[in-house]
Amino acid sequence: MAKRSTIGENPLDAVNHEHPLDTVVPDFSARTGRGQPPPEVDPEVQARLAELEAALKTLRAEMTGLKTAAADMASLKATMAGLPNELAGLRREVDQLKAEAAAAKALQAEVTQFKAELAQIRASAGPGDLPFWMRGKKK
Repeated sequence: MAKRSTIGENPLDAVNHEHPLDTVVPDFSARTGRGQPPPEVDPEVQARLAELEAALKTLRAEMTGLKTAAADMASLKATMAGLPNELAGLRREVDQLKAEAAAAKALQAEVTQFKAELAQIRASAGPGDLPFWMRGKKK
């Protein structure tokens, strides 16, 4: 059996070596300690950074408004999707009400006709034509 070179060594105790990318892109956060000031940044760069951060805040506010508008539009689309069915239901109800109104007008015409016939019958009827219980009492 071959012996490993790490026997007796804890791999977690190994010393962290510098990363090869640190030579290309230095990591200033690892090298600045508590007592060391951060590296100097050009005032033009700081001004540009502040300008970009302000623009970013503005864009985030606009995105929030757009997300709200998109949610409103989605709810409006859902409402609009249900409108044709609702409109069809209302049209059915209107047609039904028109039919009922026509039937009510026909019934009203019949009632008017019956009232006219009743008035004719009453006008042509004499006192002897009434049944005995409707005749007045004899005096």
